[in-house]
Amino acid sequence: MKKVLIIDDDKNILTTLQIHIENSGMQAFTAANGEEGLRLFNSAKPEIVFLDLKLPDRDGLSILDDIVKTGIKTYVVIFTAYATIDTAVKAIKIGAFDYLPKPFSPAQITHTLDMITKVDSLESEIDALKGLVQEGDFITQNRKVRKVLETARQVAESNASVLILGESGTGKGLLARLVHDWSARSEGPFVTVNCAVLQENLLESDLFGHVKGAFTGALRDKKGKLEVAHKGTVFLDEISEMTPSVQAKFLHFIQHHEFERLGNPNTIQVDVRVIAATNRDLEDLIRENLFREDLYYRLNVVELFLPPLRERPQDIEILSKHYLKRFAQINRKKFTGIHPDVIELLQTYRWPGNIRELINVIERSVILCGTNQLIPSGLPPHIANCKTDIKTDEELKPIAEMEKSHIQKVLTRVFSMEEAARILGIDPATLWRKRKKYNLE
Repeated sequence: MKKVLIIDDDKNILTTLQIHIENSGMQAFTAANGEEGLRLFNSAKPEIVFLDLKLPDRDGLSILDDIVKTGIKTYVVIFTAYATIDTAVKAIKIGAFDYLPKPFSPAQITHTLDMITKVDSLESEIDALKGLVQEGDFITQNRKVRKVLETARQVAESNASVLILGESGTGKGLLARLVHDWSARSEGPFVTVNCAVLQENLLESDLFGHVKGAFTGALRDKKGKLEVAHKGTVFLDEISEMTPSVQAKFLHFIQHHEFERLGNPNTIQVDVRVIAATNRDLEDLIRENLFREDLYYRLNVVELFLPPLRERPQDIEILSKHYLKRFAQINRKKFTGIHPDVIELLQTYRWPGNIRELINVIERSVILCGTNQLIPSGLPPHIANCKTDIKTDEELKPIAEMEKSHIQKVLTRVFSMEEAARILGIDPATLWRKRKKYNLE
């Protein structure tokens, strides 16, 4: 409920205005002089103040100046007689929102309150947009993600290898493309290699190329992706799925910027920037002898971590609205927006598929929803009913999420990493790696 303070020495105005404001669903405070008004302002911190310029103890302009200097966001409306309009203009320059000449009508008060509500709404939207970052389809208001983007823009200016970590669907490919687009290589090719979808020999051929007859099915010479990416960037998605033998050859390429096509001993040199991504913990794979430690350190010159969508609730709404507009245009449908209950449901759901899953849900909803506003019944049942699921199965969380939450809890209650490691039953080096993995501060 909004709070409104009325400062005026006219008892009739105080009583009439108090009744009118309370009937409008707001809480009203009244003061008959300036000092009492300031005391009430500092204690109640009202969103709106109606202030008379002529008070028995102090000049209204000095009261206004004191209110403005507090830095508390409030809308001050000045009451003034016709003879003091010039003074009212001075009040606007000091920081008043508007002025009303006396005598005024209830309709004028209602209109002023409506104007304040509209302006406040617009200012809130502007404040939100100040924190909004949009680079193509990469949209965020999240502080941690904005920091990742700042680091990505810095590293883009170099030729350093970049390792992007994060769950599947968090936008690792989009981020890799941004690093390329921000770099001096932006005019060169951006080539993607998905290490998870190709068998070992096919992945090796896809990366390095082959000559005719190099293996069964090699009917003609073929350039590899590294050769195609010359003067540009190669993006290795799901680098954790690369087999040890291919890892060894790729390590040689990173070290010497050269490779050989399958079936051809001639060396090919290329100028390629490497960006890799994975949704797995490479340090765990190193301990299991599934990933080369030396390759890890070559790739991980700069590490960027994208948090999961469930940890970015403020992004869920802006992403939903962005894709609602897009899919409405594609499907030639008119939508006025998203119902607040839908936003609440979307922010409650855990999003195991992250942004990729959100995009699919919004596209499905646009196609199947029979109204011009996205409402809860237009969502897939498992999301429309997720409130109940969360309440009854709140303890059913992924192990990694439980581990992260527990480590965070311990870190906030101790004074040193050594003490935290002792309580958790792990060595400090492991705790350091887990802090890095979960992006804990």
